[in-house]
Amino acid sequence: MNRALFHAVLFPLALIHASAAFASEEMAPATAQEEVVESRDDLPAVSGNLFYFNRHRERYDVDAGRFRDNLRHQTLQANVDISSPFYVNAIGFELGLFSTADLANSASPDHEMSFFPWRNPWSPDWSKRDARSGSSLYRAHVKLRHVIDERQLWGKIGYFQPSGPGVLGVNWSLMPGTYRGFEGGMDNGPLAVAFAWADQYKAPWFPSLYHFRKNDRETRVDYLWSIGARYRFSSGLSAEAAYGESRDFLQSAHLKFKYTTPDEKLYLSYQLYGMADRGKANSPDNQYAGHYAHQHYLAAAYNARPYTLKAEFLHTRAPGRQPEHVGYFAYRLIGQYGGANGAYEPWWDNRSDWNHNKESAVFFSVSRSMHDILDFPGLTLGFSVAHGWGGKVYGTKETLRENAWSLDIAYTVPGGPLKNARASLHYTRYDNRTRLPSWSGFKNLFQDERDLKFLLTIPWQIR
Repeated sequence: MNRALFHAVLFPLALIHASAAFASEEMAPATAQEEVVESRDDLPAVSGNLFYFNRHRERYDVDAGRFRDNLRHQTLQANVDISSPFYVNAIGFELGLFSTADLANSASPDHEMSFFPWRNPWSPDWSKRDARSGSSLYRAHVKLRHVIDERQLWGKIGYFQPSGPGVLGVNWSLMPGTYRGFEGGMDNGPLAVAFAWADQYKAPWFPSLYHFRKNDRETRVDYLWSIGARYRFSSGLSAEAAYGESRDFLQSAHLKFKYTTPDEKLYLSYQLYGMADRGKANSPDNQYAGHYAHQHYLAAAYNARPYTLKAEFLHTRAPGRQPEHVGYFAYRLIGQYGGANGAYEPWWDNRSDWNHNKESAVFFSVSRSMHDILDFPGLTLGFSVAHGWGGKVYGTKETLRENAWSLDIAYTVPGGPLKNARASLHYTRYDNRTRLPSWSGFKNLFQDERDLKFLLTIPWQIR
C-alpha cells in the first residue's frame, strides 16, 4: 500500500481508558473498543485524560532466595482525543496523541506506562536502565460512512484500532496499540461484518510504528488481515465468528457465543480461540509444532446490586515438540509480545495468563458497592482468586500449578467539577508452585510476585 496515502490522512491528537492481556500487560482487556466522544454540531469534540500511575512489583529470585524489585516507578501520562462529526453525513476524522514521563523509576525500564528504551519488540537492549519520556500519535484516520436503505457501510483508513468483528485486537497500557492500514464493514440491523488489513503496528510502549516479523526477529511479514461477522438475536444471544492470517506465518480464528438476560443481571459466554502454523511441520518458524493450538473459555457474571459475582474457566492446548515451540497459547498473528495482538477477551488481572499447554484454570471474583453501608456513592471493594493446574510443556518434567489473589479498592467521583475522576488501588499476590526460575521451562511464566498498583484518572472534555 502506498505510504503517501497514510501520511496524507494524518493530523495530530484522541483517548480511551483501559489496557491489556499478556503476562506483562497490566491495565485492561485488549479487546476494549474505542469510546470516542462525538461532536453534536459541525465542530470536532475534544476530550482527554490526565493519569498518575504508581507501581511497586517485587518478584522472587530463586537463585538469591529472596524478593527483588522488578518494577518500581511513578509515571504521569496525558492524552488528547479529537473526534469530528461526519461531514455531509459521509466523512470525518479521528485523532489521538498522548505524552508520558516518569517522575521516578528505580527498577526495570520496560514498565509499559512510558516508552521502552529500544525501538521495537525484536531488538531489546537490556543494558538500558531508564524508560523514555515523550509523545506518540496513536490514532489518526479518516472515517467513512454511507447508508443504503437500513444498511450502514463504514470504514477507516490510517492509524486505527479495530472495532468491527474480527481477530485483530491491540495491546493496552493506559493507551491502545495502533495498526497502520484500513478497516471496513457493514451494519445491517442485528448483523455486523468487517474486514481489516494492516502492514505495521506499534504497542503503546513504543513511540513509532514498525513492520511485522517472524520469530527469528529478522524475516518481515508483509501484512495481516482479518474477516469476521457477528449476529445479535432478539433473545439476548449473540454469535461471532472470525478468521485471519499473517502472510506465510500464522492463522487464527475464534467463535464467541454470549447471552445476557433482558434485565442484564446475568451474563453467560462460551468462546473458542484457535491458532495454527501456516508453515510445514518442520518449519523453524512454527510456534505450535505445525499443529492446531486452541483455548476454551467459559464465563458467567451475575449482577445483584450491590454485588457483582464472576466465575470463569480456561483450558489450553498449545503443543510443542522442539525448543523453539512456545508451549503456551497466544492469540495474535505475530508471535513476539508487542508485535501485534488479537481480539481476546479473558483477562483476570491476577498477573499470569494461565495459558500453558494442557493447563486448566479457574477464576472467581466478587465486588461490592459500598453506597448502602457507608453512604459513600462511588466506592467499590473487590476480591478475586485464580488457580491453574495441569500445565505440561516441552523441556521440563514439572507439572504447572499456580495461584493468585487480588484486592481492589476504587472510588469514582459521582458529581461536581471532577465528575468521573477515578482512583483505584490493586494488590496481587501471585504464587508459582514450580520453583523454576522465571521464564524457564514454562516460557510465559515468572516466579512469585507481590504487586501494588495505584492509578488516578482525571477525564476532561470540550464540546
